Amino acid sequence: MNITLLGQGYESASKLSVGNQLIKFFANNEFHTFTGLSAFASEAGIKGLAKHINLSRKHFKSIAIVVGVDQKGTSKEALEELLNLKIKSFVFYQRSSPIFHSKIYLFEGKKKSELIIGSSNLTSRGLFTNVETSLLVSTDNNIESDRKIIEQLKDYFRGIFDFTDPNLERLSKKLIAELMKEG
Repeated sequence: MNITLLGQGYESASKLSVGNQLIKFFANNEFHTFTGLSAFASEAGIKGLAKHINLSRKHFKSIAIVVGVDQKGTSKEALEELLNLKIKSFVFYQRSSPIFHSKIYLFEGKKKSELIIGSSNLTSRGLFTNVETSLLVSTDNNIESDRKIIEQLKDYFRGIFDFTDPNLERLSKKLIAELMKEG
């Protein structure tokens, strides 16, 4: 297991920004599955990754993104852009506390997995320019202790990773309209 600090925002071009790492991993044909969880998403954040997500379809078997809509941090336009990607996209929403605030990006492959956990939302600023800090955990799937951290994550968030959590709803035009009425 290798752990790398990802930081951004203190220099004009952050090579180790979460956004740059996501782009790099979407292009890597060693990965077959991506699951992203983000408290907030913006139209610019989704649009900025759309080309890379679409190109990754050649080698990814599954691409799923779960976003929160608490505190109106995710815009209608972001939800529409996410829907346009035609991937597994979900909204996580609880009508009472606590709010959904995770920022987790997991790329899984046969030999290795890459896990980013930190403060970067799925927004253009959160991925590239805000002062943000995350950890990139690179695992070797042949090493039991490496696999264990991914297993722990997926076990803890089982209902989100298997899309059975009662607070998850598949993104649709109808759901977007309902959420906008509530807001």
